[in-house]
Amino acid sequence: MSSTEHTISAPGFTIEPLVVPDSVDAADAADFIAMAAVRSSVEAEQRGDASAEVMTAADLLPAWKDPSRQMTGVVAKVDGRVVARANLALPVGASECWGAVSVLPGFRGRGIGSALYDRLERMARDAGRTTIQNQTTFPAGTEGPTLPAPTGFGSVPLALGSTRFLQRQGFSLEQVGRVSALPLPLDAAAFSARMEVAVAAASGYRTVSWQRRTPEEWLEALALLHTRMSTDAPNAGMQQTEDVWTVERVREFDDLWADSPRTALTTIAVEEATGEAAGFTQLEVPAEPDRPAEQTDTLVLREHRGRRLGMLMKLTNLRRLTALFPAWRSVETVNAEENRPMLDVNESIGFTAVAYVAGWRKDIGAGTTGME
Repeated sequence: MSSTEHTISAPGFTIEPLVVPDSVDAADAADFIAMAAVRSSVEAEQRGDASAEVMTAADLLPAWKDPSRQMTGVVAKVDGRVVARANLALPVGASECWGAVSVLPGFRGRGIGSALYDRLERMARDAGRTTIQNQTTFPAGTEGPTLPAPTGFGSVPLALGSTRFLQRQGFSLEQVGRVSALPLPLDAAAFSARMEVAVAAASGYRTVSWQRRTPEEWLEALALLHTRMSTDAPNAGMQQTEDVWTVERVREFDDLWADSPRTALTTIAVEEATGEAAGFTQLEVPAEPDRPAEQTDTLVLREHRGRRLGMLMKLTNLRRLTALFPAWRSVETVNAEENRPMLDVNESIGFTAVAYVAGWRKDIGAGTTGME
């Protein structure tokens, strides 16, 4: 029997499979909505910002229905209330997976988190995965003794509950990333000056932009760029199997996100001499203006670097964001601390650090769970 097919009872709580509904309005969506609320509450607590990392159930649902990620999970309940969640992402064709455990503050210290993690590891082993990875968050300016990242860039506070929990479970710290925020609206004069410099440096290239669905003529280019994103971005000791995208997968992804409340804005850089795409950047804009837009993937192919294309694409997409969504007040992005070229771009635009993320890894092997 699969680990996700039965309910486990423990003193004071139960662990149940998470039902993924067809929509957030479906009759069986209650636990999924509650799971999203637990996730957002704990993420905001870790960030030290009540408005941070808020993702509604409607925001999350497309990713849970993406067949290339194979999302699965369980929830812990006390007296019928969802008080914790454990999620597992199982990318197709990979030996690694990504896990996450969140427990509401008032329900910690009861063994719920450990029970959820044991369940996740069993699910990962059952799926044949040999590595499980996790990401945690903490505010900028957190003080006290730290655990340095093996990259030599960044560290994680030892006193954090998430640090202690993952170390007890046998995880090792592999990488630290920076969460940066940019206030909106942009200073018009400074923006124009930066854009002028970027356009001059990127001579021989032009930008192409679109909203939501990828135009047919750029499907193949975007598939290549997504694939290269999985291997070209700095991953340090985190395991990352090449994530191959095809034209069909880009279409399927666009179909999944068609009903999302979040709007994707994409800009690519095109080499005029060849007509080939040299890089891309994407923004996700939530439905509510008091939530930050998210700067997600940005990549310039290695053979086109050194021409300020990253700057050009980001500025172009930010200009579109402020024109299409003038009420939105900030943008957030995450970059590896060792990725100085991209941090330089962000800092020159006006991004500043507001939090950090830690990447953790545990090699678990496959086969038996070790819990018999």
